[in-house]
Amino acid sequence: MANPPYAQPSYYYGIPDMFLQMGYVPYSRHTAGEQPDMHVDIPLATAMAMQGKYYLGQTEKLTAGSGVQAWGALVNPYRSGVQVYVNDWFLTNRADHPVEVHIWLGKANQLGTATASRQVTPGSIQLPPCPDPKGQILYASTTTEMPRDGVIASTRILPPSSTTAAEKSGRWILGPGTALLFHIPAEVPSSELTVSFGWWEQPVYG
Repeated sequence: MANPPYAQPSYYYGIPDMFLQMGYVPYSRHTAGEQPDMHVDIPLATAMAMQGKYYLGQTEKLTAGSGVQAWGALVNPYRSGVQVYVNDWFLTNRADHPVEVHIWLGKANQLGTATASRQVTPGSIQLPPCPDPKGQILYASTTTEMPRDGVIASTRILPPSSTTAAEKSGRWILGPGTALLFHIPAEVPSSELTVSFGWWEQPVYG
């Protein structure tokens, strides 16, 4: 004789009701009635973009080698009132041969003659537009001037016809009056490169 339906234990996806009655919810780390954690992690660069404080841009094509130099720099001007946090950078080598590049850190007023790039935009595109950045992208092409009063902190070899990138996530910080510069020496074969930066800005105080 078959057991009546009321004598058979009920299941919820294979879990007896007795566990539900004890307050356990299947496939959840929370007990019944407990509010789940709704916290969401947002990358800092994204948070800065949402506040209209994230910027990106690039230089024009830089020509160097065969006796002339070139460089592209992210500059935090003196008296800017902000700290510039470098999020990422990109070096595009358009030549068909490897190119040596020096990463230079130093004073912004020792760069020599330079041109300000117009290829700069906020990371958040909206109307009305975000405030203009305090930081600037400066560059010099086919120059014989070498930036002074700084340190070559690293050297990279760029593969031919490629882009090399690094994400710093704000670990490189430029105070007012300082610069991060990528220098292409005169000793390399004739080359064309482009330097790009992404960064956010926050007040020095507050």
